[in-house]
Amino acid sequence: MAHHPRIQALGVAFPEHYQSQDETLAHVQRYLSGPEGDATPANRARAKRLSQLFAGAKVGHRHFAVDPSLYYQEPRSTGARMALYQQLAPALGSAALTNALGTSLTPADLTDFTVVSCTGYAAPGLDVILARDLGMPRDVRRVCIGHMGCFGAMVGLRQTLAAVRSQPGARAALLSLELTSLHFMPTDDDEVLTSFALFGDAAAALVLSDDPVATGPEVVDAYCAADFAAADQMAWTITDQGFMMGLSPRVPVTLRRNIRGVVDNLLTPHGLALPDITHWLVHPGGPSILDAVARGLELAPEQMARSWATLRDHGNCSSATVLLILDDLMKSGTPKPGEWGVMMAFGPGLTLETALLRF
Repeated sequence: MAHHPRIQALGVAFPEHYQSQDETLAHVQRYLSGPEGDATPANRARAKRLSQLFAGAKVGHRHFAVDPSLYYQEPRSTGARMALYQQLAPALGSAALTNALGTSLTPADLTDFTVVSCTGYAAPGLDVILARDLGMPRDVRRVCIGHMGCFGAMVGLRQTLAAVRSQPGARAALLSLELTSLHFMPTDDDEVLTSFALFGDAAAALVLSDDPVATGPEVVDAYCAADFAAADQMAWTITDQGFMMGLSPRVPVTLRRNIRGVVDNLLTPHGLALPDITHWLVHPGGPSILDAVARGLELAPEQMARSWATLRDHGNCSSATVLLILDDLMKSGTPKPGEWGVMMAFGPGLTLETALLRF
């Protein structure tokens, strides 16, 4: 059996503020109601609708890089949000990379470094800042993947896989870091409010290598496809007041229509079918998306349990989320040698990204 590059190291990090959904809802209600509170009919109607959206998200707690009790008290420009991203992101990214490297690897061991983020931009970016501050080699090959949304880490995984395959002895790090909490803005738009009921902040990192002594899961293959006819069903629009999420209620329908064919295209070249997959790592874009994937692939509740648990405990952390699920799976000690797993995430395009793992 052929050998493939392995995920040699994996680590995650979360910002300090961790709040329940009810606490976050209370802050947002005050933010949107303004000084008149719930006194007006419009505010009361909005409060009722927002409560329904937050309950329907099935999120229990989320991490925030900002203090929700303070940050959401006033509008902010995109420039102010980006300045805060530059201030907060490096420490969180450094923590995730340090947790991944542990004691067996050092930043100086890395030949390639890919950073994924759709929630903040700067130049020099996190790739330069972290490479410099952590002591990566001057000639580390750096790539930044931006604004691809929730499937960005899967693109990053393809990038690291290509890097390791192209250069013997390569050791490629991937960092996915999202500070979605920076972008909430006053609105009555249900799509935007739905996204704020779902999203949280996190960072996750991994190291991929062909080191013969590595023992992590093999990344065997990757496959992506887009339903271009549904490209407008997800949007991440840059405005003067921040980045605005658009999420059509048609997304679950589109995913259910496409998911089986995409997964079959990932598995068939390796002589595999759906029953051969033991571990499903499905990006929890939201409850309706998880339900659509489960129906489209005929997965049992226990096969989707880690995705639901991640949504409950962390919310949708955009591109970092699927790596949080992988980290949880590996820490559980559940995978047995030779078992197969499929990772998948979705985003604007409408894009479906998948990867095949062998444990």
